[in-house]
Formats: sequence, C-alpha cells, structure tokens
Amino acid sequence: MPVHYSEKAQVTGLRKLTRVAGFLVVLSFLSATKAQEPSTQQEYEIAQRKAVTALRRLDTGLITPQVFAAYNKNLKTYRTLLSNGTNGRNQKELDALRAGLAYRIQVLSDVTIQADAKTLEIAFTNAERDIAGAGNLILNANDKKTFRELVYKEALPLIKNLMEDNFLARSMALELLLEMEVVQPRGNARIEMFDQVDDVILSVLNDTDQPDAVKIRAANSAKRYLIKANAIPQIQNAIAEALIVELTRQFVGVPYQNTIMMALEHVSSPRQLVAPRKPAVFDVAVTMLSDQSQDLRIRCRAARVLGRAGYDGQIDFEPLAWKVAELTLETAARFNQAPNKTDPMWRYCGWYLYTAFHHEIRQETSGRPPADPKGFLNRAAKSELVRAAYTAAVPAAAHMAFIDQPVDGRQLTSLAGWIDKNAPGNMKYDPSSAPISPAGASTGSSDQ
Repeated sequence: MPVHYSEKAQVTGLRKLTRVAGFLVVLSFLSATKAQEPSTQQEYEIAQRKAVTALRRLDTGLITPQVFAAYNKNLKTYRTLLSNGTNGRNQKELDALRAGLAYRIQVLSDVTIQADAKTLEIAFTNAERDIAGAGNLILNANDKKTFRELVYKEALPLIKNLMEDNFLARSMALELLLEMEVVQPRGNARIEMFDQVDDVILSVLNDTDQPDAVKIRAANSAKRYLIKANAIPQIQNAIAEALIVELTRQFVGVPYQNTIMMALEHVSSPRQLVAPRKPAVFDVAVTMLSDQSQDLRIRCRAARVLGRAGYDGQIDFEPLAWKVAELTLETAARFNQAPNKTDPMWRYCGWYLYTAFHHEIRQETSGRPPADPKGFLNRAAKSELVRAAYTAAVPAAAHMAFIDQPVDGRQLTSLAGWIDKNAPGNMKYDPSSAPISPAGASTGSSDQ
C-alpha cells in the first residue's frame, strides 16, 4: 500500500557528517550554558532564549531511510495489527508493530517534515491516532487493555527518543504521552493511564538541562494528566513536589509559574503521605499569595488554588478567606491606580479571587473532599467568617473581572474596615503549617 502525503519524498537521507557536527555543537553549547549560572533576571532570560535556539537546531537523526523502508514494507500488516491486536508472541507481528510505531513517532523529529506545517500536522495526527486508537476493533475489554499496554510499552522508548531531540519533537512527545489511555472511563470515572506516563513528565520537570520553554509544556501535560488520570496519591504528590520546586526556582517567568499554578489546583491529594504530612500545595500557595515581590497575577492565581486544590478536615478556611480578602483589597487598590485598566491581568485577577471563594459551575457545589466541592463558601459552608469575607470582597473582585473602570472608593473603604476588624484569632490554616501573617508583617512563608 503506498504511503500517503509523499512521505517518501519527505524523509531525509542518511545523516551526513555536517549534521553530526551540528549535533555536537549544540551539546557543547548546552553544557556551557549550564555551567554559567545566571545571576540576574536578564542573564537568565538570555540563557533561556539561547537554549531554545540551540534546541531548535538539534537534529539527532532518529528517522533514517532504514526506518522508513521497514515501515513501508510492513505498513499493511501494521495497520491490521494496530486495529485487531496481537499477543506479542509472534515475532513477525511484533516486528511489524515496532516498525510502524518507530516511523510514526520518530518522523516527528525529522527537520524536513517539521519544515512544512501541513505535513507536520498530518504526521502528528497519524501518530496521535495510532496511539489513541490502538486495539479499537478488539471487543474483549481485557484483551484490549493487554494489547494497548503492549503498544505503549513499545511506543514509550520511541517517545523518550523524541524528548532527546529538537524543540518541536519534545513538545509533540509530551502531547503523545497523554494519549496512552489503557482503559477509557465509564460514566464519571477517571481514565487508567499507562503507568509510566507520569515518570516521563516528572523526568522533564526534574531535568536541569531542559529549558523552561519545554518545561512549561511538561507542566501543562501534568495538569492534563491530573485532570484525566486516576492517579494515586503517591503520584500526585510526586508531581506536586516537582511543580513546587519549579514554581519557587529563582528567575522563573510568569507564564511558566501560571501554568504550574493551573496544574497545582488539580492535585487532589490533600497532603504528603509521610510525617509531618504537610499540605504542600496549600503551603506554597499561601507563600506565593503572601509574597509581595511576586507578580500580582500569580498571587491571585494562588488564591484560586486554595479554593480548588485537594483538602481535608484539618484545613481551616477562615484564615485563608481573610487573607484572600486582604489580597483583594491590595489588588483593587493597585487596579484603581493602574493607567491601563483594560490589561487582561486585571480580569484574570478578579476572576481568580472570586473563584477562590465561589464555584464556577453548579456541579462544583457538591461532592466530597479531597477534590470537591470547590470554593471556600462550599468547603466551609457553616463558617460565618468565610461568608462575611466573601460578602466584603466580592464587589471589588467581580468589578475587576468585568469592568474596566475604577472600583468605587466606598467599596474599598468598607473592605478595609472589615479586614481590620475581623482577623481570625487563630491564623493557622493547618496544624503543621505556620500561621498566616497580615501584609507587611512577614514574607508569608509557611515553613516552620
């Protein structure tokens, strides 16, 4: 069967010495960049841009004429096996499956394919379809699961190869990982993912050689994984720990921090599994919210995390609600002073502060901890202080979310008065964490 979209014409020839030399140059540059640790924000950003430029030039030569020839020879068998399955004990069938997966996945790293946007889109769609649709004609659920696990076991090393290649290849590898669904859900159940997907995501987040432009994609994959997968607490905590290290690393940019925050709000495991069993996500969110040196959008996003990440009965939402009300006052005051009130940051901040207290959709009002419900009002429904904090803060938060005119000064005066008079007697939101401090009193660190 002929190969579609002129694949044969798109496949590059055997790697020449110039490409090998270019690969060595890139490796040398990356090593030199790592050795020269930046000491300023500007130096850090320059180093990151250079690292990405180097990655875009990288070509490790994964796809060769031999890979293409094996794929073309086995194409008909590969397509049949991919739909109908194999037990892996027939060597010819296994070789055909490997040949097909090797080409489908590794062709995504080829610079000739990457040079044409339409060709690359088709190549990625083919790989994504093959990974997601493996065993689609197998009727027996157990047989289908077994075959999909076989496919993913063979595909994973190939995807890892992409993670060692150029920038586009690494980005697409992180996308393909999320298609490794061993068992699709029924009803409201979560998906059973191939058990090594989280390992690859963690390896990228923990890799000091990966530039932030790749890690931000890994953080987004972590978010999507946490949303869809039936991840056990140990895996969730490992992902949270890696994300927290990245979030608090020196010089990390706001877009990357925001993506990390987006992922952390989907960590449903409420606390570490070993002593002192701290609520790590809550601790870092309080720290970021309280740190006035952080970007305001990140601080507001941290407030939202407190209303949506996993929790348990030991969390006291009263000091958290008071602190978010205090942040709302600070944010609204800065909004009123800002020359550009149409900056999207203000709408985001208003929405994040509002959703710290309030659910987004009705379905978020019910359910049980640790994942549900969402928002302080639903998580501490009997607390008069939480409701009063919401009543005091919501006019300013909603105003920033929807209106690009100054907040009425009377609302800010009322909110300031409530904050002054209603600080909780106990500012510890968790027995294992440091108490919350009013703005200006401390850095807000939650370390004891």
